[in-house]
Amino acid sequence: MFQNSGAEATEAAIKVARRYFYSIGKPNKNRILCIKNSFHGRTLAAIFASGSKKMTEGFGPKVTGFDHFSFGDHNSLKKKINKNTAAIMLETIMGEGGIKVIPDWCLKELRALCNKKKILLILDEVQCGIGRSGDFFAFEKSKVKPDIVPIAKGIGGGFPIGAVLMNKKVASGMTPGTHGSTFGGNPLAMSVGNTVMDIISNKKFLNNVKSLSKYFLFKLNKVQEQYPNLIKQIRGRGFLIGIQLYKDQTEFIKKLMDNQLLTIRAAENVVRILPPLNVKKNEIDLAIKIIEKVCSQIK
Repeated sequence: MFQNSGAEATEAAIKVARRYFYSIGKPNKNRILCIKNSFHGRTLAAIFASGSKKMTEGFGPKVTGFDHFSFGDHNSLKKKINKNTAAIMLETIMGEGGIKVIPDWCLKELRALCNKKKILLILDEVQCGIGRSGDFFAFEKSKVKPDIVPIAKGIGGGFPIGAVLMNKKVASGMTPGTHGSTFGGNPLAMSVGNTVMDIISNKKFLNNVKSLSKYFLFKLNKVQEQYPNLIKQIRGRGFLIGIQLYKDQTEFIKKLMDNQLLTIRAAENVVRILPPLNVKKNEIDLAIKIIEKVCSQIK
């Protein structure tokens, strides 16, 4: 189902999951289990799905229907699943949460757990999908097949497009009239999306993303070796990259911007770097020089 943004796509994913269980006679199976301090958009339901106090503060009353577990706490995850749980929803690679990659083995275990509990697996690929990881979908590397996948951002190459993908089983609950969008799937957006798809789905293009992102990560790790007291960790996959600092990243981001390198903050003192997928090697080298310069200026 085509939408206009990532937030709309994740909202639609929540509706699809709940509607599926309603359609098979289990209307009380309507709660979604998410990672605490994750990010799924800025609409009311999406911010409460995030489980982030910072995002929800001042926007009460609380939108119910969401439960949360901490990143990496598998015991808590299993305990939180109950008779009312409809789905587990998480980002394959957490963006706002600090560029945290969900390991392949973990995704496989999640898929097996969802199968065992007869609940749905929703993998939010709004930020990490459509080539950003080096694969078309970030979950492809793990060989896992989710039930529902919200996508956006990359599918439009800068033009507003969102969508939610679903398998045939869960799609059966979305009968005519259960969802709609005035501009979702409009001709201009679809024309842009088709052109972007033609480019990104090319294996040569994706292989180039993989090759150059490995080079970028290698160079960033070398910078970390030079400044071990400033840089705590280099995170990410593909061109979804994070530089975790030991202290607040505000000054670092400001100095990068003063040197014509635009980045954005993420949780856990992470500087988020999101190069265009068609970035050139010489542009990566220039970025590294700027990062090295800024590192030398930070005390």
